[in-house]
Amino acid sequence: MCSTLTVTRRTCYAGGMIVYFDTNVFDHLEQRSNGVTEEDFFRLGRAVKLNYIRVVISFLAIEETLLFIPRDPRRVESRVKLMLALGDNRLFSLGQEVIANNDIRTYAHGTPASSPFISMEPWIEFNIRNFAKPVGDYWAELQDLVEEVRRDKKAFQEFLDEGKAKVKPLADAIGAARYRFEQYWINNSGWLAEGLADRAGVLSEVKQRGVDGLLKVKSIAVAVGANLSLMYSHHLEGRAPKPGDSRDILHAIVASTADVFITNDGPLQTILSRVPADDFKVMSLRVFLDSLPKWN
Repeated sequence: MCSTLTVTRRTCYAGGMIVYFDTNVFDHLEQRSNGVTEEDFFRLGRAVKLNYIRVVISFLAIEETLLFIPRDPRRVESRVKLMLALGDNRLFSLGQEVIANNDIRTYAHGTPASSPFISMEPWIEFNIRNFAKPVGDYWAELQDLVEEVRRDKKAFQEFLDEGKAKVKPLADAIGAARYRFEQYWINNSGWLAEGLADRAGVLSEVKQRGVDGLLKVKSIAVAVGANLSLMYSHHLEGRAPKPGDSRDILHAIVASTADVFITNDGPLQTILSRVPADDFKVMSLRVFLDSLPKWN
């Protein structure tokens, strides 16, 4: 247990730097694509083996990979094996909603922060591996998962499309040059944080302690900032909403548990790089790999 939420997650865990890989990163590593070489892969494996880095295991990334089973089952099985091989079994992340709600309630009650991770028990790994090559009940559950994700993506994109249509006339009149993201954050972060606190059932307690303090909690700053930065890109920068936007936000929240979020999604890097959250770094896989020791 960490002593307080005023310290960073990094101080809570012994060992190397904690990193979170976006799903596209595992794809590029497994395929040795987008500039990834065998030497890169060796150095990464060496960094994991020597505990220089510790890779978060996220069911969110595993889930996204499983969605490709109908199209390319062999590739899915290979990628899931890679995720489990690189990941630290002590850093199996909780879900994004659990992470955020735990931190909101911890702040509201002034109690010690709980870990956003659990250990990956053998039965969890067993089920994940079975989902990667599903038969019987696993196949039925996978089909349900695919449909659930499809509905969530569709609903979120419709929400973004409707929001953009409503705000566009005013946004066009103002323009991004006159309405910087910093001011957009100041004007909107409070009500969005209050909405999260209300969903967690502790709005009155959060208001007593101060909403500004809640926005200094890393996971909440990332959750609020990622949503606002995404909407800002739609409303004031002309970016069109896309089906994967909802998943990008979820990845960002889970990635707040790490020291650095590695993604090869350029637009997502731009969106997250302006989020005012302490100790939240975003970089490409290439930049990250080049930062690793050579181990000659």
